[in-house]
This record gives sequence, C-alpha cells and structure tokens, in this order.
Amino acid sequence: MTGKSQEMPVLIVGAGPTGLMLACELQRQGVSCRVIEKTMVPSDKSRALVLHARTLEILESMGIAERFLEHGCPAYGASLYHAGERIVHLNMAELQSPFPFSLMIPQTETERLLAEHFVSQGGTIEREVELLKFSQGKGGITVTVKNAKGKEEQMVFQWLAGCDGAHSTVRKVLELPFEGSAYEERFGLVDCLVKSDLPDNEISTFFHEDGAFVLFPLGNKRFRIIVNVPSSKVIGEAPSLADMQVFADRRGPGNVKLHAPVWLAWFTIHQRSVSKYRVGRVFLCGDAAHIHSPVGGQGMNTGMQDAFNLGWKLALALRGIGDEKLLDSYNEERHPVGQELLKGTDLATTVATLRNPLAQQIRNHVMSFLTQQEVIQQRMRKVGSMLAVNYRSSPIVAEKRGLTEIQLTPSEDSEKPSIPGYIEFARGPLPGDRAPDAVMVDQDLNPIRVYEAIRGISHNLLLLDGKPTDAGYRNLEKIAWAIGEQFGGLVTCHLIVASDKMPSLRFPGKVFLDPDLSVHHIYCADSECLYLIRPDGYIGFRAQPAKLGPVEDHLNKILKVARVQT
Repeated sequence: MTGKSQEMPVLIVGAGPTGLMLACELQRQGVSCRVIEKTMVPSDKSRALVLHARTLEILESMGIAERFLEHGCPAYGASLYHAGERIVHLNMAELQSPFPFSLMIPQTETERLLAEHFVSQGGTIEREVELLKFSQGKGGITVTVKNAKGKEEQMVFQWLAGCDGAHSTVRKVLELPFEGSAYEERFGLVDCLVKSDLPDNEISTFFHEDGAFVLFPLGNKRFRIIVNVPSSKVIGEAPSLADMQVFADRRGPGNVKLHAPVWLAWFTIHQRSVSKYRVGRVFLCGDAAHIHSPVGGQGMNTGMQDAFNLGWKLALALRGIGDEKLLDSYNEERHPVGQELLKGTDLATTVATLRNPLAQQIRNHVMSFLTQQEVIQQRMRKVGSMLAVNYRSSPIVAEKRGLTEIQLTPSEDSEKPSIPGYIEFARGPLPGDRAPDAVMVDQDLNPIRVYEAIRGISHNLLLLDGKPTDAGYRNLEKIAWAIGEQFGGLVTCHLIVASDKMPSLRFPGKVFLDPDLSVHHIYCADSECLYLIRPDGYIGFRAQPAKLGPVEDHLNKILKVARVQT
C-alpha cells in the first residue's frame, strides 16, 4: 500500500448517471473531483429509459441538453387502454416547459454523453478502481481503494459522494440500514423492434385481467416492453422472445409483432431507502440512497437531481462561502423528495398490478373519470415531468411580505402593492418552487428566455418593476448596487421592466423588457417585487415590495460573505 496522498477535494464513487452528473456540475462550478468506478466498462444494457422535462431543464442550464435531444426520442404523451378502449390520455405537449415531452433515451446513452462531456472538460473516469473502506476525521476523509492489479492506495479527500448504486459500498461502510422490501410480482422485459400501428411518440399501456403490457418508444420502431407476472410463473433467467410475444398477443391491442431483441430479462422491484443522505463529510445520492418501482421512470432522474442539488452547495462550501446549514439542506431537501417518490411509485405499482377483477373495474372507471378533469391532467403532467418537485419546507428558502405593506388607496406613484396585487403575488411561484420560464426582450430587442438569462453558477436576483416609475427604478438600482458590492460574483442582478421602452438608468446588471408582461404574469408581479433564484433553478427567496434589507438578510444566512475574496 502506498502512503497517504492529498488528492482532489471530492471523491465520487460510481460513474453512473448520478455520479457523472455530480462530476459535471462540480466541474462547471470550478471544483476538481476524482471519479472511480469498479466495473471495467460501462454496462451495455439500456436500463433506465427516460429523461423528464425537469432533468432536461437542468441539462440545458449546464449547456448540454442539445446533445441528449440529438440522441433521444421525444414522447409527447401517454395513453392507457382497456378492452380495446382508450381510458386515459395524457398530453405532455401542454407542459409549461421548454421541453414539453419525455425524452426516451437509453441509460447507456445518458452515461456516455455525460462521460464525454466530463472528459472533454478535463475530467478523468478511473475504471476498475474499487472503494474498500474510509474513515472520517476533522481534516477530511481517509480513503482506501484497490485498482485492477490489486494494488491498494490510501488518499485523503475533503468530501466523499456515494453514487455507487443499490449495492453501495459507501452506504455499507456508513452502516446505514437500507430499509424496505421487494414486490412479490416479477416483471419481464424486452428491448426489440415492434411491428404495429401504435404511435411511436407516446407511451402505451394496456390493462388486462392477467396484468399490464407497457410499450415505451425508443425510436426507429424499437420499443421497450414490460409485463408483470406472478413469481410462480417465472421460468429461467430471462423470458424468451416467444414468451413476450404471447404476452403481446394476449394483453396487447392485437397485430403486434416482436422481433430482433437486444435485451431480455426478468427483474424484481424493490422499494428501499436510507434515513439520511448526509453523514459528516459523506453524502449519498441516487440509488445508493433510495430505490423504488420504475413506474413513471423517475429513478434515474431523481438521482441526477440529487447530484445537481448537492453540486452547487458543495462548491460553495469548498470556496469557504457555504456553511453547515447549506450542506445540511441537501438532506433536508432531497430526503423528503425521495420519500414522496417511494410512496407515489408504490401506490402506482399497486394500482397497475391489481388482480381482483372487481378492483380492476373500479380502477379503470376511476382513472377514466379523474383524468377527464383538466385540473387532474395538469397535476399529472407536473408530477410526471418532475416539475412539481419543490423545497417549500426547506430551511434555506423564505419570503418577506406583509399586510402592512399594502396601500389601501391605489396610487400610481406608490410602489406598495394594492390589495389585488398582494393577493396576486400570493398566487405566484413560492420559495422552494422551480422558477418558471418565460420570454422577454433584451437590450438589443431580441427575444430571450428567463432560463437563458440566468444560466450560470451564481444566484440570480430578478427585480420586477410591476409598473414603471422613476421612484421604482431608483429603488431597484439601489438594491442591485448594494447586492453587487456585498456579494460580488455570487449574485447576478437582472431588472425586468414592464414596458416596451428601455428606461434611462445606471443599472449594474442586465435590463430586460417585458412588453407583453409574460414574465410579470407568470411571476404574478402586479407590483414591484423580487425573486432570488438559486444556482439550481429553484426560488430561494421572494419579497413584495422589493426592499434591500430582507434579501440581504437572507443571503447572509446562507452565504459567508465575510470570506468572499474581493
């Protein structure tokens, strides 16, 4: 064994989608990391298949979404059938996102694209390197790894991220129980070419008295097919193509022919999770922290979003700017998301695999009725696309608004909200919500999306004027100058003007016009207000009216500005 060596600040164990997402994000934030993976080569099995809208938004913020779109197949909806009749249709095209679809793309491609990006930016993925053990101390984490030749090496890191899957060595060393159970049913899978009249741009599910038959489009007439069967009827290590054809003939719509399989497998679904995602200097992400039913295709997406949530916080901590409260918020924000996902996928799996004929009939009628209600459709779209994920209960998000700020008598010269404006702001996106996108106009009168304007690694402060007044502009200028002086490059300020004319002012940031009020409407900015958007695209703070003190106090609670280098 070699002696101890001081390595890069962060060790990432596992080079799957979660580990690679964390590596890419840390790299973007200017943090060096070492990535180790015990397998010799990436898996050639497609495994997880879908990237949802929220994950695509994250990839866009990192500047790499286009690569994924080039290699994926958009699914714009999902349909559920029973006895030859469509009982549910979900139209994702109405989703309020730059990506109103689910991108069907094999996990092999997701891993490849993330790995290529990481390496292209100077990163290295070390394969056939296995974590053996580690111990934590005040100065860091002492880690022992073994390479392909059996040689052991001991190193010291400041932080360690366990992204090493359901059989996580990191979790086992921490001695964290992985509590949960396995479903009694087994599931059969085939990736193959399919000849049928089914749409190749949506997910199709067929309910049958024997079980479900689900087809996921992969493009070019290739589909992933999944069926559920009682464990007693599972024979062999994998179903044959003939077995899957029998399921297609009995449960499917008819006239579905399968051929040219590239993967056949039986698999068992587990639902398990740990009680906490952080132990000292160690973090757990993705399947190392939670596994669940693949219904809804949110597992890989959740792991990637775990990593994205952790990345900016860890980067600030390593720069001496983020404190323990910020790092603790990783567990406080992501653990509830994982628990809700376990509950939701468990319910969906139970409903989808009902075997009692009466229960099946009730399920089909209830689902058909509920999904005809637009409010239910909207909720299903948001949940399915993961746009509904929020951190409203997080200790690092807040707002400032009060009844004492209301003007009872409307005045064109006052920036205080009217009673209708106060009520309208309450309907806006809340602290902890994903910041919504909208189109505005830049100083050259070119259209630009909010997401484009805020892309980067800093916090972004949106200052919305509500209605143009000279007094309002002076106030917003004052806020922006003060924030810039105190927080340097940590916060980028943007002024969004409810007008088609650029105001004359000296603003220390970019000024955007909102002539059709699309940004003001979606942020419910009837009067002057502000929104602080975190580096991960979620709202960290909001206030009405816009005042320096409250946002300054909030930033001081999560950032150690005294240590910012000027």
